[in-house]
Amino acid sequence: MLEKGKFLEKTNFIVFLFIILFSSSLFSQTTISKIFKYNTSLRNSSALFIQNDGTDIQEGKIFFGEKRIKINYENPQKITLILSEKKGVYINHELEESQYFNTNKSYVSFFFKILNGDKFLEKPTVQENSIELNNSFNISDVNYKIKIVYENNPIKIRKIIVLENDEKLEISFFNHNNLESFEKNFFSMINPYLN
Repeated sequence: MLEKGKFLEKTNFIVFLFIILFSSSLFSQTTISKIFKYNTSLRNSSALFIQNDGTDIQEGKIFFGEKRIKINYENPQKITLILSEKKGVYINHELEESQYFNTNKSYVSFFFKILNGDKFLEKPTVQENSIELNNSFNISDVNYKIKIVYENNPIKIRKIIVLENDEKLEISFFNHNNLESFEKNFFSMINPYLN
């Protein structure tokens, strides 16, 4: 009888452990699907941001379109970046010049994957007021670590931290607007200063 009791106790412990692990995994998957649903809802929205690389602080506004992202830096310089999954354009309004580049060879491509629903390697860290997603990867022999911090309940993107080798870039988002409507050429990559 004593042996049967010990066996049932061990079995109950294993079942309890399995339930905890399964519910934790299920909770993690539910959180991830909520985040991807939120990321998809970013289309036709905007937010103000502050970007800090440890040396310079820049302020501006980011716009999320169907397939492109437009970033307007307003302070200290007026610069626009328009990004798609494969290419981007850098527009310096003070110098009236534009430069084109490949985004698929930079960490920018990672953000398009996240916006399109690709999964992170690590499970999210869920706290009462925030959710953190962490990932690391290598592009062209450069190591990147990325952390995306979301506000929890309701889910809202608040911060992106990118570590590129030993350099840190931190972008904080606020004043989200989900009801943006954009003109047809708003995300155009055509150089605005061509005559």
